[in-house]
Amino acid sequence: MSRMCNAARGCALAIGLALAAGAAQAAPGDIHAVTSERVNLRSGPSEQASIRSTITGDDRLIELRRDGNWVGVRVVDTGEEGWVFGDLLRRQQASTLGGAEAGATRADAGFNRLSPGFDRLIADIGDQFGYRFADSVEQTGDNTLRVVPTEEWIYNTSREAKLYAALAVYAMWKNYNNGRPVEAVLGPSDGHAIMVSDRADGPELSLPLVGGSR
Repeated sequence: MSRMCNAARGCALAIGLALAAGAAQAAPGDIHAVTSERVNLRSGPSEQASIRSTITGDDRLIELRRDGNWVGVRVVDTGEEGWVFGDLLRRQQASTLGGAEAGATRADAGFNRLSPGFDRLIADIGDQFGYRFADSVEQTGDNTLRVVPTEEWIYNTSREAKLYAALAVYAMWKNYNNGRPVEAVLGPSDGHAIMVSDRADGPELSLPLVGGSR
């Protein structure tokens, strides 16, 4: 386990992959471009919906809403609104809505006391995806660290992402404790949490939280 991620930099990379594995890649207010030379702007989120106009690679689109794989957009230059299939879009700029809150996220993602470098990278990842990874980070015993994820992160991440994030938090926490035995808990206090605990024969993993993943 320690070989997988035994320093803050490696932990941050692992948790970044965990967040990215299932996280939403865009949000209302993001600016997009199309990935093809021409893409249809439709009146509704369906291939059967009528075509309102054609968007080219030079057009910039503001995301308004989502419906499954379809994105409701407004064309920046014309103000025209419609729907585009999400796979045909490439995000160019993340939304800056709620800038003060985003700044607070960059300042402290919850891990600053334990590892400032780890904290900065997790905050940057949260900024990219539009929501924080953790609602709270607290030491609940001499060797136990509990991280309660945000509802957005729980909903938008896969089983594998949750597992990798728990391993990253465990490794960061163990590094903070200079290799001493530790326990890392990722999830609420109602028993639905991933736990990585050091035992006499090595780390032990418990996975109840994954039942709530998408």
